[in-house]
Amino acid sequence: MGATSALTGINLASLQDAFSGSEDILQQMLGLFEVQARERMAQLRVSLAAWDVTTARQCLHSLVNIAGAVHAYGMSEQTKALGDAVKHDDRLMSDQLLAALTREADLVLRQTSALLVALAKAPASVWSVVLPD
Repeated sequence: MGATSALTGINLASLQDAFSGSEDILQQMLGLFEVQARERMAQLRVSLAAWDVTTARQCLHSLVNIAGAVHAYGMSEQTKALGDAVKHDDRLMSDQLLAALTREADLVLRQTSALLVALAKAPASVWSVVLPD
């Protein structure tokens, strides 16, 4: 996946297949994702600015896992691509991929917020939410 990939966000249909009827669990998971994704992205920016590969790879591993859990497959794939660039000590590509990942993560976080609002109002209505793009 290249640095100029289109944003994909959360796959709502896939999320519904996995969590329909378990909206309370989804709400908890999205709440955790929101906090952890913000923290990991901030840590990732700092570690890459200092080229602290060990910390960056830990952040990336965590981001892959939490993005996959909320069915944000594009974010997960971009995170993996960035991990490969870091692993190969490609700082230029890492900068480009970090910018792309930041855009994707911002979209996923906006969508997460929209889902959390819907879940707080009427959990069953979450599946008809129009996600921001």
